[in-house]
Amino acid sequence: MNKNLTIGLAIIICAAVYGLYLLIPAATGTYNSFKDLKTSQEQLANLKQQIADLEKAKSEHVQKESAITKPIYKNDGPGGDVMSSFGVMFEDVIQAAKYNKLKLYSIAYNMAPADDVVYKNVQSEYNVCEIDMQLYGSYSDLKSYFQDIYNYPYLINISKMEITPYERDRAILGAKVKIVLYSKKVAA
Repeated sequence: MNKNLTIGLAIIICAAVYGLYLLIPAATGTYNSFKDLKTSQEQLANLKQQIADLEKAKSEHVQKESAITKPIYKNDGPGGDVMSSFGVMFEDVIQAAKYNKLKLYSIAYNMAPADDVVYKNVQSEYNVCEIDMQLYGSYSDLKSYFQDIYNYPYLINISKMEITPYERDRAILGAKVKIVLYSKKVAA
């Protein structure tokens, strides 16, 4: 009976070892699958968080951009020619120079500035006028003038600015400025 018990016990031990031999790879595979699932869930959570952060940043950027974007001037008055669409803005730019005690030495305008992005891309919707001015005044007068241009309620672009001291009096500055005015075209 001892011999049968030993053989039975040996068979049970062999069956248990064979079962463990089959079970260990399956358990390891299941454990690895569980670990991969956990890692994938963490990566998914991180990606969702990144998407949420990017969407938040985008909405903040859009809100910030809309807050600083100025409207484009639209002349509702009579007259359909291009020059009259800038009449008020042109006058405001010149008056701002006079108001800030700047001496206006020269002024020229260009109704088709080839290097302007708006003129190149959407001239069918907007009129563009580039004003080329030469101004003289003190630093504080120029600063006040550019602050007024910056605070103007409609979109104005300072496309080029060159400031140099006046040769005869270094307290006076000369400024060559290109200011671009934009207005919406009136549908005929």
